[in-house]
Amino acid sequence: MFAVQVAVMKGQGGVFTSLFHYARMWDANGVKSVCLYRGPGADLLRAGGIDVIEAPDSLQSPLFRLTPDFARLRAEIRKCGGDPDCVMAHSDRTIRQMKALFPNAVVMTRCHSDNFKHKRPAHLIVTLNEEQQQMVQAGLAGARVRMFGNPFVPAPNDPGPRDQPGPNGRLRFNFIGRVEQVKDPLTLVRAFLSADLKPDTELRIIGAGSQDDEIRGIAATASRKVEHAGWLEHPFSHFDADDILVLPSEWESYSWVIREALFYGVPVIASDIYVHRDALGGGQYGWLFPIGDDAALKLLLERAESERGALRAMTLAGREALLARYGAVPFWRGLSAEIAAIRAERRP
Repeated sequence: MFAVQVAVMKGQGGVFTSLFHYARMWDANGVKSVCLYRGPGADLLRAGGIDVIEAPDSLQSPLFRLTPDFARLRAEIRKCGGDPDCVMAHSDRTIRQMKALFPNAVVMTRCHSDNFKHKRPAHLIVTLNEEQQQMVQAGLAGARVRMFGNPFVPAPNDPGPRDQPGPNGRLRFNFIGRVEQVKDPLTLVRAFLSADLKPDTELRIIGAGSQDDEIRGIAATASRKVEHAGWLEHPFSHFDADDILVLPSEWESYSWVIREALFYGVPVIASDIYVHRDALGGGQYGWLFPIGDDAALKLLLERAESERGALRAMTLAGREALLARYGAVPFWRGLSAEIAAIRAERRP
């Protein structure tokens, strides 16, 4: 079995993260894979053990098959493992080109947003949650749409939280993400400062963005410790046993950070948007609150102080569910069975 990933990107985000998880998933199952990539961070992919082939500018052009890049790229990919059995096209405008390059391959694409109108040419459209599944099925009637989600296969050497309590057992709430309105860190700050919590309880904002100055201004006069830490490499390695993740986002396309938190055993409180609801099993694996409702979040922060054990138990159940569904072996078992079914249906 030989697999190819394709991504043409302008920045690093959730799609970039998924390249690592797919590559590690295939590697764990003994499947050779390469990544046809154009965009920032190619050196990071290589450092993560991914074989990278640089995608030409012409790859997304309708005239790609008429260019010299067509034959050159096909030969370069074949050198890595022959004709691929399957292709995961993370960029919609590469789907037709990959089908032309390798007509016998099963070409798949992932839905990482609500913009799916260009995905129809794929043999398989992979959705990430039930709401997205229903939306794509209704919008692309007749297309093969399956809800698999994303594989979750963390790097074996990624550092996790310290397995020891914080200083004097203090409780610390953490935000991770862009410090922008769409992530809504100010709802968390308001809830934290109005909550009836022990004086040594802390809030830490990990990230950066347009609301940095406002957060810092509030922190300077806050009655409790509010730390603006900026971006931290491997943020969960800066956590200890008394840290809780809080994500008040107004919108997300996917939530890798919640899945990382569950994997590392970090309790989660999150806004009730569909991607958070999906990641937390509808509230089985963490607490949910209405979007932008700092009063509701305030009550959950107060509960967390006295119910840390119960919240942590939910997290551990979430870790088991995460690995049972999205771990390397079970995820590939389901996806490869779908690929085999497509190949069988295409035989004369």
